[in-house]
Amino acid sequence: MSEASTPNPDRPRGRYGDQRRVPTGRLIVVGIIGLVVVCTAYIFVQMNRVSTPDVTASAAGWDRMEGREDDVFVFTLDVTREEPARDAYCVIYALDYDMNEVGRRDVLVPGGEERTVRMDVPVRTRAKAVAGDVYGCSTELPALLDR
Repeated sequence: MSEASTPNPDRPRGRYGDQRRVPTGRLIVVGIIGLVVVCTAYIFVQMNRVSTPDVTASAAGWDRMEGREDDVFVFTLDVTREEPARDAYCVIYALDYDMNEVGRRDVLVPGGEERTVRMDVPVRTRAKAVAGDVYGCSTELPALLDR
């Protein structure tokens, strides 16, 4: 064999470098620990946001408006706030026999002195409603309800 056809092992090393860049075991462990710390902090923040509501509401009953049974549903709800002086709002909805949503309404709960307030709220419906429930509540008012 001639020298021209013999591969030169020094040539690729000179061109591409001598060592492969592979993360060391320490770097991988530090990265995994950092990822676990970030995930734990995120989960903690989300659990606190969801598990400690500042306002809650529950269904206390319902009725139909006399003479308008097919298009007005009167929903009674009890709203409890941690800080009674703060305004809050709740979203309620009405359901028909097939459990389809036939009406929905955002309800402003003005601040006051009592921690728990009972409200009768008429909800316009597109069909006869037979039940209702509370979708959720918050003290962060949307622009359409802000005074």
